[in-house]
Amino acid sequence: MKIKKILPYLLLNIGISAVTMLAVILIWNALHPSTIDANQFDGSFINPLQTSPAVLPPLDHKTIEIQSVFMPGELDYEKISLKNVGEDPIDLAGWSLVNSQKEKFIIPALTLYPDGAVDVYSRPGINTAVELFWNSAQALWRPGDTVLLLDTAGDERSNYLIP
Repeated sequence: MKIKKILPYLLLNIGISAVTMLAVILIWNALHPSTIDANQFDGSFINPLQTSPAVLPPLDHKTIEIQSVFMPGELDYEKISLKNVGEDPIDLAGWSLVNSQKEKFIIPALTLYPDGAVDVYSRPGINTAVELFWNSAQALWRPGDTVLLLDTAGDERSNYLIP
C-alpha cells in the first residue's frame, strides 16, 4: 500500500533527474565546443596514453638528483627522495631506479617541476603525485649499496651511495 503512494514521486524524480542531466550536457557542449570536426574524423582509434617520447635534456645538465635514502633495511620506512635540481620540468615517465641487485623500478607518468620532489617507497602502496611505491615485499636497500637513476635511454642521471 505504501509503495503505491511513493511510486509516482519516484518516477517524477527519475524524470526530473534525466531532464536535468540532459540540460547540463547540452549546456556544457554549447559552451565547450569540440575541436574535432566529425566530418573529417577518419574513425581511427586515438590512444590517450600514447604520447610522443619526451625529449631528454643533455647529459651535462643537472636534472634530477637522488637526495637521500631514508631508513635502508626497514621496509615500512625506507624511501628514496628525488628532487628536480634543474631549471626545467622533467618528464620522468619511463625513468628507472636500480639497486645493487639490479632490481629495477620504472617510474610511471610523472612530471617533476623545478625544486619539486617525489619519494619512492619500497613497500606496497598507492602512487600519488608526491609518493611512488615500488610494491616490494622486502627491503631493497642496505648501507653500502649504490642507487642509480637512469633516464629512458638508459643513461645514468644520478647515483647515491648509501652510507
